[in-house]
Amino acid sequence: MTNEEKILRFKPVTIQDDLMFGTVMADPKCCKPFLETILGTKIKKIEYPERQKMVDIAIHSKSIRMDVYIEDEEHTVYDVEMQTGKNRNLPKRTSFYQGMIDLNILAKGEDYVQLKKSLVIFICTFDPFGHDEYIYQCKEYYQISDGSYHPLGDDAWKIFVNAAGHKGNVSNRFKSLMHYIMNGEVKDPYTRTLEKKVSLINSSDEWKVSYMTWAIKLADERREAREEGREEGRLKQAKKTAANLRKRGSSFDEIAEILELPADIIRAWAKETDMLL
Repeated sequence: MTNEEKILRFKPVTIQDDLMFGTVMADPKCCKPFLETILGTKIKKIEYPERQKMVDIAIHSKSIRMDVYIEDEEHTVYDVEMQTGKNRNLPKRTSFYQGMIDLNILAKGEDYVQLKKSLVIFICTFDPFGHDEYIYQCKEYYQISDGSYHPLGDDAWKIFVNAAGHKGNVSNRFKSLMHYIMNGEVKDPYTRTLEKKVSLINSSDEWKVSYMTWAIKLADERREAREEGREEGRLKQAKKTAANLRKRGSSFDEIAEILELPADIIRAWAKETDMLL
């Protein structure tokens, strides 16, 4: 597909799109007030904003792409993610993200005591826990014999923001931001700034080409994954059929003929399964 075709096929996306979200938040003028609104606190400045940081500790390990990876003047690390899919095992994903952040820091040769305070923030367009709260804050605790809980002190926070929520002591600015995320409704100067940024990005031909290139690549990867899954399923079923036929007394040649596969493959399966040789 040519760049001209990509531009023609592009359809504007909202801030709910994770690539758009990461692009908007790459601008400190958008990102800093976003964090301040979510956390209800002031941040002097944002240092080293990195768009869609890739953390890959080892060549064979699972890597992650972070929508927004930044540090503030206190060297607190923030990973902010837009989440629109409900069935994505969010609690375990936040733990994995936080662990990867820590490993990335230690990979630079620093001691454990140098680990920075980290916040993994998931902005969800659905209620991740079903209590209609705007914000769910999670921190590690330990329990003692009297049944009481005490903070572990690892400086690792997980925050789930429910943009569709209705409960909790949050500011009007927070509510306006949630309305904007959910339906694009502009209610105050900040959401107006966000909408102008989104519109500007959507109107850029360079962005359109980049977005469509990314979307096509993602679609290809998903299609390949589905094909691999189907192929794996077919292979599993073929092995199961071969094992059943073998138990019923069929020879390797007979099984190979039925499955339309070389007999050598059937014999190789026999060595790795419970098929009788």
